[in-house]
Amino acid sequence: MSSTDFRDPLFVAVTRPAMKWGVTLDGIIIAASVVTVLMIATKNPFVLLLYFPLHALMYSLCLRDPMMFRLLKLWMNTKAKSVCWRDLGFASASPIVNTRNKGRIL
Repeated sequence: MSSTDFRDPLFVAVTRPAMKWGVTLDGIIIAASVVTVLMIATKNPFVLLLYFPLHALMYSLCLRDPMMFRLLKLWMNTKAKSVCWRDLGFASASPIVNTRNKGRIL
C-alpha cells in the first residue's frame, strides 16, 4: 500500500480517537455525566439504566463519524459563541452593534 492510501489500517488506527464499546471517550463522559446528574437529582438508582439508551445513541452518532464530539466541541468554540452567526450566517469576532467611540481618533 502506498503512503497516501487512506484505507491503510495503520493510518485509520492512528487517526481514529480512543473508543470503548464503539463510543469515543468523549461520548461516554457526556452520557455518564447526564445519567449521574439525573440520578443525583431524582435520588433513584434505577435512573442508571438510562445509560444504555444513551450509549446506543452515542454509538449511532459514532457510526456516522468517529470525530463527531470533537467537531461539536470545535463548533461550540467557534460559531456557537458568535452573535453574528445567527443573523449573518458566518462567525465574526465583532458584535453587530458598533461599540467604538466615533468621535475619537485612535
